[in-house]
Amino acid sequence: SASFQSLNEFNAHLEKIAEHCGSFHEPVIARAAECQQLWEEEQDREDGRFQPDLISLRAVLTAWSRCTQTLAKSRRDHKTLPAPDTNSDTIIDVYTPLDAAKRGTSLLLAYPNPDLLCYNVVLDAWSKSRVPEAPDAAERLLKRMMEDEDVEPDTVTYNLLLDTWANSNKENSLDKVMQIYKHMNSIHEAGNKSVSPSIRTINAILHAHAKKASQYTKRGDPNGVEEARKCADDAYEILKDAKRRYEETKDPDWQPDVASYTSCIDVYARVATYSAAKRAEDLLHEVKDLHTATKSYKYKLNYRTYTTVISAWSRTKSDQSPTRVEALLKEMAQDNATKPNARTYTAAVQCWARSRDPLKAKRVLKLLMDMREEYKETGKEDVLPTTITYNNAIDACARCQGTEQQKTEAMKIAFAIFKTIEMDEFASPDAGTYSTLLRAVTFLMPAGKERNKVSLAVFEKAKKSGLVEFNAVRNLRRCVDAEAMKTALEGKAERNGSFDYNNLPPGWSRNVN
Repeated sequence: SASFQSLNEFNAHLEKIAEHCGSFHEPVIARAAECQQLWEEEQDREDGRFQPDLISLRAVLTAWSRCTQTLAKSRRDHKTLPAPDTNSDTIIDVYTPLDAAKRGTSLLLAYPNPDLLCYNVVLDAWSKSRVPEAPDAAERLLKRMMEDEDVEPDTVTYNLLLDTWANSNKENSLDKVMQIYKHMNSIHEAGNKSVSPSIRTINAILHAHAKKASQYTKRGDPNGVEEARKCADDAYEILKDAKRRYEETKDPDWQPDVASYTSCIDVYARVATYSAAKRAEDLLHEVKDLHTATKSYKYKLNYRTYTTVISAWSRTKSDQSPTRVEALLKEMAQDNATKPNARTYTAAVQCWARSRDPLKAKRVLKLLMDMREEYKETGKEDVLPTTITYNNAIDACARCQGTEQQKTEAMKIAFAIFKTIEMDEFASPDAGTYSTLLRAVTFLMPAGKERNKVSLAVFEKAKKSGLVEFNAVRNLRRCVDAEAMKTALEGKAERNGSFDYNNLPPGWSRNVN
């Protein structure tokens, strides 16, 4: 082609576009579509100097895989991606991580002879998509690979399949993970050296245990907590087995690393008890001591390990939790590799929210100020408060149980935080912000005309923003009397203030995710 002098130049250009598909600062769907369009145009050229090859296909699949991952992560982190160029005539029927993963899959299956690397790129997309359809889609791809005489699944294939199941909320996810691990061992022992479990495999299995433990504790009953505890103990035994295997063989592929310990800590963090949080911090000290003794980079602590331990403490209601969290934050600040980010601070805010400290509104306000101050000093956006951070800070105010004076102060802080998020250029209120603020009004202000007035003002803002979710209406019902409720719902409430959420104007909830 006139634009590209060689196949190498063309492939390098596709790979450069694919890189952009992993950025929050890019319209990633448009970039992936651009990569695909260039590839298709070059394929259709009859006068071209070259034909796209498997490397070209891999670049396009990588673009859609990274697009899938970025869309999934932006949803989890409540980040808004840049809009595509409005002047473009290309219609892209992709909106979600599911759509992007499907697009990559369809390109893969339509290609005459994709290789192993192509299959693994698409499997990677499904493993990070976090959509309910992912495990079944990955299983279908594995079946297709096994039917293809020219493609043989390898360790990467099975590890990605493990990741897909480990990230799943399906009831049988942990059972499937253990079955896949058993199958990998059987294949390896039968002489297939292209499939070889390693510590990377173990880390995926530990992550699956964390997911399962979380499912157990969400049941909210003593049996669920006990099942979660057993799940954590099973995970620790798996980690111990990996350690034993490494000590016996000295095989570096089986050496537990900081990710192994972090994953095991995460399982204990999901148990949400004091003893489990203590166990999580003990594991942090164990890997810290290993790094001190060996100087191995594999044991070098990072912010994820600390953040996971802070999350463990934040899920307990122990009076010691805030003290432990504050100590861990100070420890993190001493090393550039472990400096806290927004997730760390958000976990710390959650810890204060669950505490019984009557001054916790002041504590979370200080944390927010620390985050913004650190951003001014470093320019690092990953330390800025997110919408989730702000919402948890307002929730901490709502939970204040102190004197009337302390409640009044907490109320002022809650509205100061709300005002800050309204003005923040990096975050904005969501539906949870308004419903949480209404809950704060309920708990912190005495019933009467003033509370009615404040509640109606908050609800009016939610209506105008299109961010009225069911919890906001329910919390409003607790805030105000029946007459004020009828005013807020513009006559769409019963005489006693009850309502049917489905009958409310669609525009009120137009921006609710």
